[in-house]
Amino acid sequence: MGNQNGRGTPGSDRRSCRTNSSFSGSFTSSQTYMSSNDFTMTPMSSVGGSLGNSRSGSRDGIQTLDQSYHDSSSGVVSDAPPSYPPLTSFQDQEPPEEYTPDYAKISAGKSQKHRRERDRAEREAHAQHDYVEYTDQGHEYYIYDNSHHERAPQQYRLDPRVGQASNSKNHGYHEPPAYATPYATQVVYPDIHSAQYGDIYDADLEDTERMIRSGVKKKRSRHSQFDRLPDDVIVKIFANLSSDELSRCSLVNRRWYNLAWEPSLWKTIKLSNVELPIDKALRSLTKRLSYDTPTVCVMVEKIVLNGCDKLTDKGLHYIAKRCVELRHLELQGCTTISNRAIFEVVSRCVNLEYLNLQGCSSITCISLTPEAAMQTTQNGRQIFLRHLDMTDCYDLEDAGLQIIASHCTKIQHLYLRRCVRITDLGIQYVASYCSNLREFSVSDCRKITDFGMRELSKLENNLRYLSVAKCDKVSDVGIKYIAKHCKKLRYLNVRGCEAVSDDSLDLLAQNCTRLKSLDVGKCDITDEGLHILANFCSHLRKLSLKSCDAITNDGILAIAKTCKGLQQLNIQDCHVTVDAYKAVKKHCKKCIIEHTNPGFY
Repeated sequence: MGNQNGRGTPGSDRRSCRTNSSFSGSFTSSQTYMSSNDFTMTPMSSVGGSLGNSRSGSRDGIQTLDQSYHDSSSGVVSDAPPSYPPLTSFQDQEPPEEYTPDYAKISAGKSQKHRRERDRAEREAHAQHDYVEYTDQGHEYYIYDNSHHERAPQQYRLDPRVGQASNSKNHGYHEPPAYATPYATQVVYPDIHSAQYGDIYDADLEDTERMIRSGVKKKRSRHSQFDRLPDDVIVKIFANLSSDELSRCSLVNRRWYNLAWEPSLWKTIKLSNVELPIDKALRSLTKRLSYDTPTVCVMVEKIVLNGCDKLTDKGLHYIAKRCVELRHLELQGCTTISNRAIFEVVSRCVNLEYLNLQGCSSITCISLTPEAAMQTTQNGRQIFLRHLDMTDCYDLEDAGLQIIASHCTKIQHLYLRRCVRITDLGIQYVASYCSNLREFSVSDCRKITDFGMRELSKLENNLRYLSVAKCDKVSDVGIKYIAKHCKKLRYLNVRGCEAVSDDSLDLLAQNCTRLKSLDVGKCDITDEGLHILANFCSHLRKLSLKSCDAITNDGILAIAKTCKGLQQLNIQDCHVTVDAYKAVKKHCKKCIIEHTNPGFY
């Protein structure tokens, strides 16, 4: 059954089974035996005495771990290693650790009992035939029931599906008898179980065995190529995303979460044209970005909420409360916000320089809150806005404009397009308080007259940009005021002011020689005015002559030959021919010509 080196017969396979009564004595090599009841595997350090007659079919000859504490001299298995004295030599003393079984491993084996019982039940359900066929490493083994008195490989004799087998040590591999019905082929891996104290299953090996039997392969997790990029590269990619997209990226995994909330990515919050509840989003964002400083988020400098029609005063309250370092705020098309919310923002965000309220029709005034006004200096100038766009704020009136001008004295860019209720009185307030004004637009404010132009001329050389387009009450008189005093003017738009003619254009060309952009569309301009303009304003870059009926090829040729740096020319609805078109293309190489003549190609 075994030799001194611990090797058994070809059928033993690391296991020892029942022996006949004639084979008794002491085993010095470490071997294991298996119980046919529960497959309990136990180390055999020394075996003495008789184990019983295996032919009798009795199970009393097989010892269990509970019986292994008897004296080895009694003929029962001892659990002590062969190099140590028997347990009886430690009468009143605790035996060494070597004599104590590893109960942790035994418990681990018992924890798999329910799984083994389930597998055993499945095997017993199929054990209705006379023999079982096993396939192992290309060899076939046949096991026959004890009633057939056939021999089988030794390692399978104790299989619970088979019953009692012969006791011969060496068994060949025989063909099954004719009366034997073949059983379903199964794969057996004898080495799948390793045991030291009891039948302890290795979880990984058992899972592997099940996987092989079922033909299922483990899926390998494949990392994305994007995950191999270094953190700084991913941060640069994230910089091109909107705030909403950045928030979604933070939900992918822990690494993306940390990178998506990099402070450098949140200097700008952009949530334009989103359908989400913007007030809750702002509350969550401002709270999340305040993790370093519990009350404020100092990294946010720019917030863009254009088209968020669901934004209310509550959302602006979160901005005013936490984003104290805010410098740039865009609220285009936010029609539900009120004056009070704007008051709170400009009062708390003392560094705010850029404010875009285009299309916020409910805004009629910009001022400090009463609480902030009580803390101001005597002149009350604490709103440091540099840029204010109130285009399409239809309810803005002169009284509101007076409050804005008196509080925003440092303003440099003011756009009041289509604020139809503004009159010359409002222009007077602006000119009086905002002495640093550089760009001013009152396009489509049809109540503005030459008196307003005279007031604006008090800004003198500070004024660089002026648009009075479609202010049809402005004439040559008003433009002459501008031409005389605002000599550093760079941009002038008088489109639609039909009372403007060559008379004011001559004075404008002579005084404002640095003029770069001029729009005199639908004005009473002739070739004479264009000749003067070409002589004095050679640095002109953009010129619009749309719907100027008196313009001919002569005026266009004068502009083309002198203003060679011209980049854009609008001659739509003008009576010019292809010769003028070719002349512009010849002298102004980079000029883009806007026209309505299909022959200009």
